[in-house]
Amino acid sequence: MTNAATMRRTGLLIVALGLLTTLGPLSIDLYLPAFPVLQRQFGADDGAVQLTLAGMTVGLALGNLVTGAWSDRVGRRRPLLLASALHVVVTLLCAAAPSLEALAALRVAQGVAAAGSSVLVLAIARDVSDGPGLVRLVSRITLITTTVPLLAPVAGAALLPLVGWRGIFGVLGVFSAVVLVVTTVVVPETHAVGRGVRADGDGSAERNGLAGRGDSVGRNGSAMQGGSADRSGSADRGTRARLRAVLRDPGFRTATLLGAMTYAGVYAYVAASPILLQDVHGLTAGQFAAVFLANSLGLVVGVQVSASLQRRRPNAPVLIGFAALTAVAALAIVPLERAGAGLPGLLPCLWVFVAGCGGCFAGAAARALRDQSAQAGTATSLYGFGTFAAAGLIAPVAGLIGLHDAAPIAGVLTATALVGTTSAVLLRRQDRRAVLPRSRA
Repeated sequence: MTNAATMRRTGLLIVALGLLTTLGPLSIDLYLPAFPVLQRQFGADDGAVQLTLAGMTVGLALGNLVTGAWSDRVGRRRPLLLASALHVVVTLLCAAAPSLEALAALRVAQGVAAAGSSVLVLAIARDVSDGPGLVRLVSRITLITTTVPLLAPVAGAALLPLVGWRGIFGVLGVFSAVVLVVTTVVVPETHAVGRGVRADGDGSAERNGLAGRGDSVGRNGSAMQGGSADRSGSADRGTRARLRAVLRDPGFRTATLLGAMTYAGVYAYVAASPILLQDVHGLTAGQFAAVFLANSLGLVVGVQVSASLQRRRPNAPVLIGFAALTAVAALAIVPLERAGAGLPGLLPCLWVFVAGCGGCFAGAAARALRDQSAQAGTATSLYGFGTFAAAGLIAPVAGLIGLHDAAPIAGVLTATALVGTTSAVLLRRQDRRAVLPRSRA
């Protein structure tokens, strides 16, 4: 295969993986402008409507818990196609939901399906790259993930008066079907087990021809992919053994906590923003969509700046900087509100908070998976479960307290930011401790 053909194939794979990861964000963002409509139609309060979002995040957590580990046994492609097909079906059922309770239940199933895409995207990325290449690949995928949903609230606001909230889910179902077709055509099997390949003792497992792949060696010196330390391949290892291998890694645990707080903060902002900005501050659906778009650009800025910095700097210090940025922004919300700054004071804080989260997304995921190539599917399952479980539990808190002002969401964002910053600092200490023994050898 020529270099040009390899680059083209890799580029198509990145686009396909990016589209797959948009299913979750689009399932959340596209219907956000319809929150007030759902409240009126079903006679529900703020917390009840936010449960439809919480149901989605709970489903994402559950789907992450099982899909990656399954893919370590059977390969990536089959679970990926099944999850994508399920997303099409459940999304169309959401459009026909007869009640808010039915919609919330269907959203759990929709989250499970979307999780099958997101967790396997990370596993595939770990299959085909490692080291700095993994950070670059995850950053490119994340850029697509964050760019496409930027337009979702705008599109949702435009669709809402034309087709209603049910039509929004119908449009999402059509998009999901297109992604399924692209996935079927473009995404190959990247896991050796799924290709029926067994690694031999010298680590010469069959390559998939994608650029940027290299055998990853863990800190203990054992080959992490296809080497003699794992002759029988990850598919021959028990699920419990893979779970233990992942959970024994302190870097994985700490990076997952950072990722969980980052996701929880973003989802709390997403859940609260329609009510806070439309009901409390009086924005129309169109104005809310424009503000949401402007704020979400911060996510893209954070992803891009973080990727650029991590080409030249270690992972942990970059994560500390962005996590600290989220803490500063969250802590500033209430003082500005009490000073009478209003919406002009709130929006910059939200923008900076989201930008800081964007700077943590790819770095936290790449750090969590860094030493887990032998059980990448299980690792991504646990990482995804941790992040989305935290989001599902924390995102509705501000709405349940009552969003009469910005104080509840400010409290939630501050808590997630402070825990995330502490996790990033701990990551740096762990990395330093790992380097010192080698430097003394």
